[in-house]
Amino acid sequence: MSIRVENLTHIYNKGLAYETKAVDDVSFTVADGEFIGIIGHTGSGKSTLIQHLNGILKPESGSIFIGDAEITAKKIKMNEIRKRVGLVFQYPEYQLFEETVSKDIAFGPKNLGLSEEEIDERVREAMQMVGLDFATYAGRSPFELSGGQKRRVAIAGVIAMRPEVLILDEPTAGLDPKSHEDILNMVKSIRHRAGGIVILVSHNMGDVAEMADRVFVMDGGKLARVGTPAEVFADEAFLKRIGLGVPPAARMANDLAARGLASGRVILNIDEMTDFLADTLSGARESKS
Repeated sequence: MSIRVENLTHIYNKGLAYETKAVDDVSFTVADGEFIGIIGHTGSGKSTLIQHLNGILKPESGSIFIGDAEITAKKIKMNEIRKRVGLVFQYPEYQLFEETVSKDIAFGPKNLGLSEEEIDERVREAMQMVGLDFATYAGRSPFELSGGQKRRVAIAGVIAMRPEVLILDEPTAGLDPKSHEDILNMVKSIRHRAGGIVILVSHNMGDVAEMADRVFVMDGGKLARVGTPAEVFADEAFLKRIGLGVPPAARMANDLAARGLASGRVILNIDEMTDFLADTLSGARESKS
């Protein structure tokens, strides 16, 4: 399955003095199996854009195709689309409401009219995928869990629907470093096991650089740039102009390059930086001998 967006425009408060064009003539395609990272400063249009992909918002103009279905068509049945496109909002734990973890995760599958056996299978599968032991957590109240565990429960509720597209809006926001790392590892595991398209919205440039196949840069409602992480994060000056940065490793590499230690390549993560420093030190030793 693929996603195709054509000339999408969304306007808030149309006709009023504070009218805002939140998404402005945006077009792109996403191939089956791709992992897309979406970055942009606050107010750039990221969240507005992704809320169109499962029909929460309707555009002022433009078209969206999920597979062969045009979800912007007037008579489309959005319930069918939302089975295929799962959206996890920022701070999804605020949407937990059932008395037990298993009941909360089962809510979506129940609405699909599945049998109790199928629902149970999906709940167990989703809990395993987010790293929550069924025997330990199924009967517990979600409100007794830690922040990271609550977020896992909320994500499991979306995964239990078995969507073909999984959209995550700032899934690590507000978490401590350990929970942050755990959620990222969970997302990697989900992608590996479930396949399909994953779209990650994040302010964390390191996370996007590590996980995304391609990066979409939003600025002022427009899709300002599209490329691989190496292509996008190579242009630090451009990102700074629109209020963004580069991954920490890339920032360090640029600082070293400014001091005459140019690497000749874009460095995006700690492993690449470690290799670069090892090569640099080895070269320095050889030049002295």
